[in-house]
Amino acid sequence: MPFVKDILECLEAFAPYELAESWDNCGLMTGDRESKVTKVLCALDATEAVIEEAVRVGAQVVVAHHPLIFTSVHRITEDDATGRALRLAIRNDIAVICMHTNADCAQGGVNDALAKALGLSGIVNMEAGENKMLGRVGNLPARMSPKVFAAYVKDCLDAGGVRYADGGSPIRRVAVGGGACGKMMDTAKKKGADAFVIGDSSYDLMQRAQSIGLTLVDAGHFPTENPVAAVFADHLAKCFLTVETMVSEVHRDCIQFV
Repeated sequence: MPFVKDILECLEAFAPYELAESWDNCGLMTGDRESKVTKVLCALDATEAVIEEAVRVGAQVVVAHHPLIFTSVHRITEDDATGRALRLAIRNDIAVICMHTNADCAQGGVNDALAKALGLSGIVNMEAGENKMLGRVGNLPARMSPKVFAAYVKDCLDAGGVRYADGGSPIRRVAVGGGACGKMMDTAKKKGADAFVIGDSSYDLMQRAQSIGLTLVDAGHFPTENPVAAVFADHLAKCFLTVETMVSEVHRDCIQFV
């Protein structure tokens, strides 16, 4: 029977910590490396609701993308969401492992999962960031207008809605960057992208994209990164035949559309 340390080793082989940005916090957030593991729950975030789900289904480990401990934590109390999630995990002896920018950059990680969800082919690294592996670029199955492409992205990612700036030309080559990747706009353009799909965009980014002839699609942080939860589960299932892996059924995008 594997232990928490074995789950960590498997995940690190998939997304090595050296791929992470220098400011990031990856790995074991809480838990005992020597605890035995029979079930793992995977999600985008280790929220209080996800930890509660882990308790219900009997999972000893929660694997998430976003770090449960990210900014400075000076106290762990019931007064805030991070404290409640940590206290719940500790009380129930649940280990929480987070694989953040290392999973963004890893081959087969967040950005490859996003590119695959959009049906892109001929996928290559976009080459930006500290470690030169953030973002992906690939080709659509068919040329689309910006409006049709925006609707296509919405459907592929099951997003509540998308925002886009029309770059003024048909789209065939697409760059992707899960989450807040607007800073890679120029790299996307240099890679020949007609459109760039990201998870967060400000008004000025939309304006600038349009000015350089790049269709920018903001599909939301959750929809662009959530596909990695299934990737974590599938990878662990291949590593450990005796461990049951599952994707959270309760975690949803906190942003709603009307």
